[in-house]
Amino acid sequence: MRWLFVTPLLAVLLSVHVGLAAAAPQDDVGFTARVLELTNAERQNAGLAPLAFNAQLGAAAQSYSQVLATSGCFEHTCGPVPNFADRDAQAGYTGWNAIGENIAAGYPTPEAVVSGWMASPGHRANILSSRFTEIGIGLVSGGGKFGTYWTQEFGARPGAVLDFAPPPNATAEAAPTGDGSAGGDGAAGGDDSAGDDGSAGGGE
Repeated sequence: MRWLFVTPLLAVLLSVHVGLAAAAPQDDVGFTARVLELTNAERQNAGLAPLAFNAQLGAAAQSYSQVLATSGCFEHTCGPVPNFADRDAQAGYTGWNAIGENIAAGYPTPEAVVSGWMASPGHRANILSSRFTEIGIGLVSGGGKFGTYWTQEFGARPGAVLDFAPPPNATAEAAPTGDGSAGGDGAAGGDDSAGDDGSAGGGE
């Protein structure tokens, strides 16, 4: 069963998605690079330019995945910094004219999480927004209620120099978890999910 709620928030694209699944063994760094690849493939299929990895958005996404995994909260407003615009700014991402965030939990693979996001109108809108030019991706595995916590931070800044190199692998470590099982749709015993989506763009 799928539940989808539509809620506008601060002229910024938001999405949240949960899929219940057993976590598969993971290489978190390789998985985030794969999410970037799959996200850009979806954009290419829609005739859009690829998103460039941005280290500041990546830091914000990774930090928020950690908050989701350790706080017991699964919303866009968890932790000590409840506004993702503020989280992005704390990571050094400033001067933006559009930002957005997708979160998901319980999906064991990049293919499963991107498929889940693409099946949800609000998440899909973020991934396929022509307003965004940059992305950061975070993943924490092996903790919390759902086992895997994914975050995509999207942004665009006037005059930004885009670097389409893959995300750096040197600073992160692989974190194997789970029992080795993986479901194609990221769901064990069905696809229970919840979401809230909003849309627009705005200035900082």
